[in-house]
Amino acid sequence: MKIFPGILLLIISFISCSEKEQKKNILPENEMREIMWDMVRADQYVAFLPKDSTHSRKDQSIALYEDIFHIHKITREQFKTSFDYYSSRPDLFRPIIDSLAKRRIESSHLRPPHPVRKDSLAKPLLRKLRK
Repeated sequence: MKIFPGILLLIISFISCSEKEQKKNILPENEMREIMWDMVRADQYVAFLPKDSTHSRKDQSIALYEDIFHIHKITREQFKTSFDYYSSRPDLFRPIIDSLAKRRIESSHLRPPHPVRKDSLAKPLLRKLRK
């Protein structure tokens, strides 16, 4: 019976050490937000590119993702590990996703609306067509 508390203590210390070791390889929430924001912007950029028969959009996205990883000085494996960790923890992942959505909404309000220019040829052309 005296062995049971010792075994329980050993198991608890093993679990806490492995969790700390796992968290050591996880990117902080703020950094994860920035990386994911850059990835969202990269996806938007690729979506508006004209179709190109020499490069698929998937290849262009992957190339941009690699550039993002290089800019943030991380590897694809670090991102994947962190993404898997956060997506398995809804209590941590939800604020990240919500902040991206909020940031997207705020950034769309910052852009000035495109002014609509009047076509200088429209009226003279319509006048000629009516005659």
